[in-house]
Amino acid sequence: MTGTTAEPTLAPVSKARRILALDVLRGIAILGTLLTNIWIFSGSVVTEVPEVDGFLGSFNRVSGTVLNLFTDGKFIGLLTIMFGIGLEIQRQSAIRRGEPWPGRYPWRALVLILDGLLNYIFIFEFDVLMGYGLTALVVAAVMARSPRAQKIWMYIGLGAHLFFIALSFSGTWLLGKLMPDFADAGERGSDIVEPGRDVFIAPSTTDSYWEMVGDRLSNFLGGRGEIPIMFVMGLGLFLVGAHLYRAGLFLPESVRLRRIVMAVGFGIGIPLDWTLRLTEFGAGYATRYGTSPLVAFGVLAAVAAFYANRDKLGLSGKWLSLVGRMALTCYILQNLIASIIFYDWGFGVAAKIQGQWYTLATLGIYVGISAFLIALSAVWLHYFRRGPVELLWHRGVDAIADAADAAKERRRGRREAAKPVG
Repeated sequence: MTGTTAEPTLAPVSKARRILALDVLRGIAILGTLLTNIWIFSGSVVTEVPEVDGFLGSFNRVSGTVLNLFTDGKFIGLLTIMFGIGLEIQRQSAIRRGEPWPGRYPWRALVLILDGLLNYIFIFEFDVLMGYGLTALVVAAVMARSPRAQKIWMYIGLGAHLFFIALSFSGTWLLGKLMPDFADAGERGSDIVEPGRDVFIAPSTTDSYWEMVGDRLSNFLGGRGEIPIMFVMGLGLFLVGAHLYRAGLFLPESVRLRRIVMAVGFGIGIPLDWTLRLTEFGAGYATRYGTSPLVAFGVLAAVAAFYANRDKLGLSGKWLSLVGRMALTCYILQNLIASIIFYDWGFGVAAKIQGQWYTLATLGIYVGISAFLIALSAVWLHYFRRGPVELLWHRGVDAIADAADAAKERRRGRREAAKPVG
């Protein structure tokens, strides 16, 4: 698979200067995604909300609201933006090496789709890798075009995403007005599973690992229903992320650009996001996929600003960057670990922590998993440049691409040999 060498303006990033903020942001996105998703695991056996009074009951309710405001959709939005930035970095690297774009990148996207498929079937039903891989296939081709064409596609993606958000929000708002009892039931159901999300996720059996795998396969289309949403959102966010990187968001001199992005993300995104979450029934889709990515841009610019003139990560930054450098490994591993801990086919912790200690126990396990991922990343990266999944992924991509190139050369040779002489 080859492409053109159409060359949009490159951000003046020195090859010798490593951008510290990038790995930190990836680490924030990965551990933040775990903080959002861990409630799916810990609430997997809940069929009704246990009544908890007193201090711990109040703590559970308040922490649920706070976690929902700060986590839901923000980190998946940041992860989506970072994929777009990573795509632009790879495009620039290919051009500096004199290679065509997208070149071999479609093979990388296809292997990512395969990774996501396996992750969905065998580990976690809310996998995002398949959606990212499909989006990357399209965006990689778009990024081979002129800057003007890329902007057109970016606006198309953002416009389509906003249209679907508005359509969904207006529909659920109207349903809530016409059927108040349905709205009340939805609000009660939003508290059933976990504090970190505002939608009810119907629990499936967790007694048998292979039965869960079978459920995911039999409900494949329904289980992958989020992919169209991720694709439309990703089309715009990938290209916005690439555009911001190209515009120099991470360069020390781009103070004004970072301030603008933070003003939009924090000054507009947070008030809009929190207002919808606290006042409107049925705003879950609009906030998770609409206002939350807006806030994520503010986080992106804030971290970029913090590290713009720094040469050292600091302790917390170092921990986050370790996870960021093994982002794919840590994303898959955190879901596997949480499955083993919480599901009944593993240690069955989810069934044991329901009640007054539910929130504190879940947060404690989150801290433990995060600490393990940081420690594992530190040890592994002491000996290897890439994480284990990243190593397998790169070797797999190279093997597939080499085989495809060899097959192409053989076909070309046969065509040349078949040409009549003279």
